[in-house]
Amino acid sequence: MATSLSPAERSYIISGLSHKSTPTRLDGRSLLEPRPIEVSYGDAPHASGSARVTIEGGTEVIAGVRLEVGDVDATSSGAWRCQVEVDVTPQAYPSLSSQSLSQLSTLYASLLSDHFVPSLPPLPILPPTKYFIPHLQLTVLSAAAAAVPTALALAARAAFCDLKIPKTKRIGWEGAEVDATTGEGDLAGIKAAVKAGRGRGKARRAGGGDDWDLDLDGEGVEALQAREELPVLVTLNLVPGSEKIFLDATAQEEAACTDRLHIFFTGGGKVCGMRIEGPDGFDAARIRPLLLEGRRIATELISSLNAQIPK
Repeated sequence: MATSLSPAERSYIISGLSHKSTPTRLDGRSLLEPRPIEVSYGDAPHASGSARVTIEGGTEVIAGVRLEVGDVDATSSGAWRCQVEVDVTPQAYPSLSSQSLSQLSTLYASLLSDHFVPSLPPLPILPPTKYFIPHLQLTVLSAAAAAVPTALALAARAAFCDLKIPKTKRIGWEGAEVDATTGEGDLAGIKAAVKAGRGRGKARRAGGGDDWDLDLDGEGVEALQAREELPVLVTLNLVPGSEKIFLDATAQEEAACTDRLHIFFTGGGKVCGMRIEGPDGFDAARIRPLLLEGRRIATELISSLNAQIPK
């Protein structure tokens, strides 16, 4: 949420960012230089996967993933997909009303639901009807350093990289047998469990099928497949009246430069989501060079993050 600036303050920030030969920022960084980011894993021991992200200057987000066993409609595409909830706390934005905090929470949740969640793989137990359904809960503890969407996306990615999925195995069971001539059956299902020595005149009673159980071999859990390919968010901030862009805006810079492009990239450099924010927009001819620059930044970021993933 933007910090209030006077016209003079806004002009001063923009003139520094847009200088042709030596653009400057209030904190001395170059235009494409991010602030240090700390990512820690396993901060919520009761979650199936969790992480905390802190951006130098004070923005802090914690994320946790909880797995639930769910029965889904086999005809409904993506019914197993992750549910996202974002809680923007009052201490993150002390000046905002409860209604504004709720609206901001909804905005951030939709950003991740639309552009991060579709890249998550399904977690089948007995497909196509029974899956682990992930529930992703993110809490914005502080927004002092701004760049909250970036912190949220990093925390979501880290929580899924930390995810421990219970191993499962399919088990079959058979219904009771019924004597075809007398109609009497093994109501306890004891005979049905014996696969050898079937007598004549027996018929299968409806009710056999598949079920599942935990597979306790080894550690009993496994990591998310292809977690190194999970998306990251690159936010390119646009300088008004200039072709220049910059990364990792501070609260003052966000207030001065209100147009930005949020781009989600997978580990392979593929664009998996994009959202334009701001009142003015920009020339469509700039999209391609912005995507190329964003991909370069995302590649470096993903390489750095993947080197820290817990084994």
